[in-house]
Amino acid sequence: MIRCYGREPGHSATAHMPTPAKRPGGPASQEKIVSAEFVKTRRVTVRTLDVPLALLAPRRVFARVEDVPAYGWPLVVLLVAVTLIGYATIETGLIDREVERRVQEGIAAMAMEQTDIVEQSAISKMIEERREEGEFFRLMTRVQVLGARPLASLATILLLSAVFYGIVALTGKKPEWHTLLTIFVFAGFVDVIQAIVRLGFMLRYETLAVDTSLAPVVELMKLDGDGAVMTLTALAGLLSAFDPFRVWFWIIVGCGLATTSQLRGWKVWVCCIVCWLIAAGARTGILVATISQG
Repeated sequence: MIRCYGREPGHSATAHMPTPAKRPGGPASQEKIVSAEFVKTRRVTVRTLDVPLALLAPRRVFARVEDVPAYGWPLVVLLVAVTLIGYATIETGLIDREVERRVQEGIAAMAMEQTDIVEQSAISKMIEERREEGEFFRLMTRVQVLGARPLASLATILLLSAVFYGIVALTGKKPEWHTLLTIFVFAGFVDVIQAIVRLGFMLRYETLAVDTSLAPVVELMKLDGDGAVMTLTALAGLLSAFDPFRVWFWIIVGCGLATTSQLRGWKVWVCCIVCWLIAAGARTGILVATISQG
């Protein structure tokens, strides 16, 4: 009997040959890798809910910060909070009471200065001018607390981020714009807490003249001479730097810069202290210029 050792019917030559493994790096694999990288770059590392922890333990929060735009919603919440505090200040009637008090004081001072007999029409005109000045002051104060303060907060965050972007670049390290913005946005919530505290004091003492720094200490000092007012004003501007909320702000910024390795070692705190002193000098210059023009 002759046996045929050929292929069985219906079987191909490659039926029992091992199937070659798919080589990695094909179009589908590359597409998955690109998608994973895109998701990684878009991943939000910190959220708005991390703000309270950033104020108390900034290193724990900033250790998760990456160079991604994670500051969007926190920035929106920050600006909305500042706007709502300004609106609450208007609704409490503090501005109206302050304006009315100033108008009445101005009218009383004007009446004491008028030692000569003045016509009734002239007195009425001067009183009307005082009231118009009070209305202008009321309008400008409302615009300031409702619109200017949120814009000032946004401008401060952008300006400081740009300044430290340049400082980091000068040190030879690649600056991360999104990281710096995240640090200053989260640190900016210290100003929200300060505004809430100031509003509480304004309601308690029914006045807009509330300061949380050491600047009011100058009211206890008495200097004689032509330049006494200017000296006290300059001293008040310098003492305004010693505000617990401003110190708290720069501590959070310093921890953020060190934790994200944007700056290291002594450079972190030297830059923060210098910026803190520059801000105090700017406030001093503005106060002195206002007094000199007045």
